[in-house]
Amino acid sequence: MKQRRFKHVFVDAEGTLYVPKHGRSRWEFWMNPSLELALEFFELDEGVNEALADIRARSDTLCLVSRNSPEILYALLAKFGIRQYFDGVLLNGNKGKNISRYLSRRGLSKDEAIMVGDMPRLDIFPVKEHGIEAILVDRFYNRYADAERISGLKDLPTWLRLADVVDGIGRKAVRMPRLEEFAFDGNPNLDCRSTGFKCGSLDVRGEVT
Repeated sequence: MKQRRFKHVFVDAEGTLYVPKHGRSRWEFWMNPSLELALEFFELDEGVNEALADIRARSDTLCLVSRNSPEILYALLAKFGIRQYFDGVLLNGNKGKNISRYLSRRGLSKDEAIMVGDMPRLDIFPVKEHGIEAILVDRFYNRYADAERISGLKDLPTWLRLADVVDGIGRKAVRMPRLEEFAFDGNPNLDCRSTGFKCGSLDVRGEVT
């Protein structure tokens, strides 16, 4: 199987999977939240269904990580028909700690995990503090944060594939032939010490090893 940089993907719910309709402010909902209002207020973000299907097919783990009300969260997952994509739902508390605990209990590596969310103080900073990579979904309200970004979850499959390529290049050192392995017109006295070049093998970065 092709080398994958990130095998365990964790995603936020509100602001990442679903967003307020017609550009409304999320605070309009949270001023007086209810299940009935949630079902009318939110819609699935562009390309989320397709992205989840793609991520599910290429990942060993796909989990939802949220601090939202379980009643509202599960109702929205059912409405949008996306609950089946997730191995688990982690609710409440520090997201970095929750993800770290989930991975540890299953013997999974933090180095192969990534979190995706829209709130830097909830989805990015606490996760990175626990040694887990995180990427931000670009929204107008998080422009202050210095973080790797994608425009929406629809871009995550492509971002993950690019991460595979970059990681593969970083891991792979292509061995170049040593100068002393070449025959110089049959002259056994001509070796790398008489050419002015450094002896050794070069990798793709041009470093002598």
